[in-house]
Amino acid sequence: MSLPLDGMYVIDLSSLLPGSLCSQILADLGAEVLKIENPNSGDNFRWTPPIVKTMGSYFHIINRNKKGMTLNLKHEKGLEILMKMIPAADVVLDSCIPGTMGELGLCYDDLKKVNPGIICCSLTGFGQDGPYKHRPAHDIDFLSISGIVDLLGERGGPPIVPAVQFAGAGGGLSAALGIISALLRRERTGEGQYVDVAILDSLTPFLSLVMSQYMADGIMPRRGESLVGGGFAFYNIYETADGKYLSLGCLEEKFWKEFCRAVKREDLIEDQYAQSPRREELIDETRSIFLQKTRDEWINLFEKYTICYSPVNSLEEAVRDPQIRHRGLWFSSEHPTDGMIPQQRFPVIYSGDQPRVRCPSPGLGEHTREILSKMGYASGEIDDFYKQGIV
Repeated sequence: MSLPLDGMYVIDLSSLLPGSLCSQILADLGAEVLKIENPNSGDNFRWTPPIVKTMGSYFHIINRNKKGMTLNLKHEKGLEILMKMIPAADVVLDSCIPGTMGELGLCYDDLKKVNPGIICCSLTGFGQDGPYKHRPAHDIDFLSISGIVDLLGERGGPPIVPAVQFAGAGGGLSAALGIISALLRRERTGEGQYVDVAILDSLTPFLSLVMSQYMADGIMPRRGESLVGGGFAFYNIYETADGKYLSLGCLEEKFWKEFCRAVKREDLIEDQYAQSPRREELIDETRSIFLQKTRDEWINLFEKYTICYSPVNSLEEAVRDPQIRHRGLWFSSEHPTDGMIPQQRFPVIYSGDQPRVRCPSPGLGEHTREILSKMGYASGEIDDFYKQGIV
């Protein structure tokens, strides 16, 4: 089996969602990833419920295909051990507060003296500079600052709390893209590089449509009234007769025409982009139409037409959805101590070798002794490291 990043060695000093997702992508693509954690606590996701026997389910789902080691980087000997790993490393990933790596003697300028080809990636909330660089934040904070939360919700109502981690996932994906791009550049130039990834910055692609419109015409999009935010009948969510919901995404004229034909209301075709007050009236009319049948009845009807629509699935319905099941997006795999654990499929399908679960998520410090032994440390010396809290 040959994967794109076979032979690459990644030292992962990060934790939680963004960094763990980034390093799992690299690991899935074939890199050897060593996850280094504090011996006193470890990654907080290890202990976040629900616990599957010994570890949190979310830790399992974003830490497969990695080895795990504990190392106390506040101890001089711990730093010494890490520095011995640097010459063999291709990538070092961290999620430390800006300036911390420099204080430890582990910033890019320090590490490139030992390994000129190394790629160092810092994945933080706001990046390495700017007025917010030291500010703590979580997903909802990044989404709020970016302007996304203000757009979410119904017309005239308050903003809603997003139930999924767009910001953290976006940051992890951006970091993986940045690292892979830097590795490709190194193949061409032989030079390493520092990669500064901010979670806030990673939200810009999600805003590109509405922000491009606002920056072009200066008209502020309002909650529940934008083109793809509930402001038009053709792109909205509707309740059906059985209390379930369907989404309608007939943005293009041809799809809206098909919808109007399906519901026998061809008189509405010309009103697709009508402005207020007709715009709001059309939404109300469409709501009344959808309340005339159950969700399944609408689905059975729409299948005969070329319409952009989907059921609003609960998670229970989503894992049973025939397309999601066919693509194998969610599955379970065997863990040696925790039994069957949930997993997410690598999101890209290749015609060649496909990333898969090669090894389960590691226990806290599971491979510490193995790694130190390979580095040449004697068994008694490793025992002393444990006693001194170095590992």
